[in-house]
Amino acid sequence: MKNLPTRVLLTCAAIGVANGILLLPIFGIFSSAAIAAAPLVYTVLLGFWFFGGVLMQTLTHRPGVALLTTFIAGLVIGPFTPYGFSTVLSTATVGLCQELPFLATLYRKWPTWLFYVANGLIGLAYAFPAQAIFAADTPDAVRLAVYPLAAASAVATTWIARAAAKQLDRTGVTRGLRRERATA
Repeated sequence: MKNLPTRVLLTCAAIGVANGILLLPIFGIFSSAAIAAAPLVYTVLLGFWFFGGVLMQTLTHRPGVALLTTFIAGLVIGPFTPYGFSTVLSTATVGLCQELPFLATLYRKWPTWLFYVANGLIGLAYAFPAQAIFAADTPDAVRLAVYPLAAASAVATTWIARAAAKQLDRTGVTRGLRRERATA
């Protein structure tokens, strides 16, 4: 984090708090009721865990920003969830998983396809613990539908976050956030 300018850290904090506020009604206060009443609707909304990390990675092309942003989102939502601060670990895990594909390229390449493939796979993996918290009487068809829905939700949220980043970029407010590559 020592290589992240203050402006980037403050942007991570702002987007993390905003993402936490976005997650709060869905996965915080009404989480248990939403899971019991409409598990597939809950699954479709899982993609919003990915929003802040994708937005920051798209805006900055810097290492660690997805992890930091999702960690902050978890701190915001943690006190208001039935799961307490284990939510921080859950959101930070999403951010860490978002970092891994770009770490594999040593943060030198940021292809668009990698955002979608990586987040789709993370969404698919995230469906395993998500469907485990459904009620025991949840039909098997619903449990199976969770996997493609979670992956599709992650991909859709990735698209929304990247579109938002593009719009923010157009306004000029993000000027200076993106890491410039050193030339030899």
